[in-house]
Amino acid sequence: MPEDKPTRRTPAQIRAGNRRLGLVLLIVVAAFFAAAIVKQLYFSAH
Repeated sequence: MPEDKPTRRTPAQIRAGNRRLGLVLLIVVAAFFAAAIVKQLYFSAH
């Protein structure tokens, strides 16, 4: 059975992963707030 050595990520790969994670979290938070604002505007008008 061959032994697999764990490959280390380069700082550039880590930064790219962090940027991607930050973008996903930002989109989730923005969608949550947009939904809350739309809900409040919709239900306050009716």
